[in-house]
Amino acid sequence: MPKRFLKFSDRWMFNRVLCEEEVCRKVLRAALGIEVGEIAYLNAEQAKEPAAASRGVRMDVFAREGSRVFDIEMQVSPEGRIGRRMRYYQAAIDATELGPGEDYGLLPESFVVFFCATDPFRAGKAIYSIERTCLELPGLVAGDDSHWRVFNASAAEDVADPDLRDLLHYVATGRPEGALSREIDSLVEEYNRDREWVTKVLTYEQDTEMRCRRAEARGIEQGMEQGMEQGMDRLGTLVGLLLDAGRLDDARRVSEDAAYRDEMLAEFGLKASE
Repeated sequence: MPKRFLKFSDRWMFNRVLCEEEVCRKVLRAALGIEVGEIAYLNAEQAKEPAAASRGVRMDVFAREGSRVFDIEMQVSPEGRIGRRMRYYQAAIDATELGPGEDYGLLPESFVVFFCATDPFRAGKAIYSIERTCLELPGLVAGDDSHWRVFNASAAEDVADPDLRDLLHYVATGRPEGALSREIDSLVEEYNRDREWVTKVLTYEQDTEMRCRRAEARGIEQGMEQGMEQGMDRLGTLVGLLLDAGRLDDARRVSEDAAYRDEMLAEFGLKASE
């Protein structure tokens, strides 16, 4: 059986590569056009739990530098509600940054960055820079120091900056052409040689997918007994979308938690059964 290898766009590989501090700095420089100093806090799969009863978020890479924080995400499958997702991620960041009674001025400047394989807004742009402004006075900015950036790798050739174009082209094709992508690709090759780690990642994903598929099969069987074939079709579609998005924990949970399943159906625009 041929060996399987992880690509940079696979979330586990993306997480591990971006936890290399120097590479993370170069990616942020290419994406945001800013110089980032020493990153004091950097980890993959950072969990943010704004409140005990609320839905937490698990960020691909969360980095802190001085008074700035960065959430860096890889999105391979189409994401139809990326605006709402960024809104929730921003809220999760902000809600965990201040202690009781602390002044709002202590909130760090924040960047939520999405690298997408496809165009989430279907507007044909390679870069979407989203800032809060006043509709009546477009030149008036809110001054909240939160910045959202979405990069559409499928339009990499439209990007003027050579490093960013190189990075997005690599995300889209997996072929290194410039200095930054070659540096990333060398790490991808190195980490793929760590077969123990790769095997653990693939085993986890396969195990989770098998659990979800079994849950889907059980759901279909139950649905047939209850005359709810359409509802089970929605569950199968939902599980597939969650797996494609790398949201394995959510895919597992929807098979067991009816209320959470309805929440996810609504998030993906799949109307729950009446």
